[in-house]
Amino acid sequence: MAKALKIVALVETVSYLLLAYFWLIAQDDIGKKVVGSIHGMVWLAFVAMVVIIKPKIGWSWGYVALVVLTGPIGGVLVFARLQIEGVPKQYPSAHR
Repeated sequence: MAKALKIVALVETVSYLLLAYFWLIAQDDIGKKVVGSIHGMVWLAFVAMVVIIKPKIGWSWGYVALVVLTGPIGGVLVFARLQIEGVPKQYPSAHR
């Protein structure tokens, strides 16, 4: 699941950057609608995956709030943390 989350975290960041391009630079309404819809679905998947993996990997609710509220920066944070720390060999208790 952590490998999938790493991929979704990067896709979330890239989709946000594409949305920003269509919104700020190209100012293309169709591009905004298409990419915005895709980005919204990817963001929801990202949030769900972070919440689901939280008890298994031992992340705090504060960290979850940070990555969810910071959007594309949160995606980079999750990717980097999983890349550096990996997944613990033994999952902590689910009662955190």
